[in-house]
Amino acid sequence: MNGIALAYSGVHQMFQLALAAHEIGELDGFFASVIDGEGRFGRRLGRLAPAGTVRPLGWERLPTAKVWEYPWPLLINRVLKKYHPARITEHRWSNAWFDRAAARWLRHRPAQIFAGAETCALESLCQAGKMGMKRVLDCPGIPAQVLDAEARRAAAAFGVNISSSSNSLAMTRRKQLELAQAEVVLCCSEFQRTHLLALNPGIKRAEVISLWADVDFWSDVASERLRSRHGEPLRVLYAGALSLKKGVPYLLEAVEPMASQVTLTLVGELSPEMPHILKRFRSHRSLPYLPKNELRGLYREHDVLVLPTLGDSFGFVMVEAMASGLPVIASQNAGAPVPDEGWRVPPHDAEAIRHRLLAYHADREKLNQDGKLAASFAAQFTPERYRARAGELFKELLKA
Repeated sequence: MNGIALAYSGVHQMFQLALAAHEIGELDGFFASVIDGEGRFGRRLGRLAPAGTVRPLGWERLPTAKVWEYPWPLLINRVLKKYHPARITEHRWSNAWFDRAAARWLRHRPAQIFAGAETCALESLCQAGKMGMKRVLDCPGIPAQVLDAEARRAAAAFGVNISSSSNSLAMTRRKQLELAQAEVVLCCSEFQRTHLLALNPGIKRAEVISLWADVDFWSDVASERLRSRHGEPLRVLYAGALSLKKGVPYLLEAVEPMASQVTLTLVGELSPEMPHILKRFRSHRSLPYLPKNELRGLYREHDVLVLPTLGDSFGFVMVEAMASGLPVIASQNAGAPVPDEGWRVPPHDAEAIRHRLLAYHADREKLNQDGKLAASFAAQFTPERYRARAGELFKELLKA
C-alpha cells in the first residue's frame, strides 16, 4: 500500500488537500467531479460551468493523470437546481450517488490514507476501513444543531418563521456516521472543533487547519484603498447571504440610528425570511452576489467589514477583507482568526456592533491603523500555509 487517495464532489478545499498530497510526493489518486484538462469533461464544460468549478484554486498544478472525473451527480444537481429549484433542498442524494462511485473506485487504489469530505464520504470511508487505510474526514461546516439553536433565538427576537433545521434527519444521521468512521477529523477553526467535539464525544482525533484566502489576489487592494476621512460617513460593508443565520438583522438594527454616521452596503442573495425584516429598517444599498473581481472594487471603496454571523466554521470573507486592508467587526461565532479578539462582538448584539462602529467613526486614525494591521495579519493565511500543515499531517499518518 502507498500514498493518499482523496474524493469529493464539487468544489472544495479537497483540491488543496490533493495538491498537498502531490507536493509531498504521495498522491495516489483524486476522484473528483470535473477538472479542466486535455480530454477531460472539465475542458468541455469550461464554457458552461463557473470557472471555479472546473478550475478551482490549485487545479493547474495537479497531475491530471491522477485525477478521475465523475461529473454526473454534479451535472444533474445543477440542472435540477436551475429548472426545478424546489426539488433541491440539500445535496444528500447527489452526494450519496458520487460517494457510491468513489467507493467502487477506491477498491482498486492501494493507498495508505483515504481523505474524504463531509456529506459525500460515508461509503468511501467504510470501504477504506475494510482495506486497512487510515481515514481522514474534512468537515467544512458548523454543526447544524448549533446554528439551528442560534437561528431559533434570532427568529424569536425578530418575530419571523424559519425552517426547523438546517439539515434533514437523514443528512444529520449521515454526517454522524461519517464522523464515527473517521480516524482523523479536519476542522477549520477552534470554534468549529469545540462544538463538533461537544456534540460528538466519540470523535477519535480532531485537528484544526485554518483555511486561506488567495492573498495575492486581494493584497493589491490594500495599497489602493480610498483613505477614510474624519467628518465623512463610515463606509460599512457586509458580504454573504442576506439571512437571519448570518446575523444581518442585528447589523441593520445596529446602524438604524446612525443615518448621518454610516453608509451600509449589503452584498448577497436574499433569504426568504428577510423581506419581512427589511421592512422594519431604513433602506440601504443592496447588491446581488458578486464575482471576486467586482468584490475587490467594493473592498477598495469601504472602511470596515461587518460579519455578525450566528455561526460560521470559518468565514472566507473575513480573511479576504483583511487582506484587502479592511478591519473587521466579527461575531464570536465566526471561526476565522482576527489579529485582536477585541475585534469580535457577541452574537445577537446590535449594541456591541454599534459601539465598535461609533469608535471607528470617531477615530479615523485608529481605523486606518487597524486596516494596515488587518492586511499584515491576513497575509499569513495563504494556500501554501494550509497545504504545508496538511502535508505535515499526511506525513505523520503515513509513518504511523
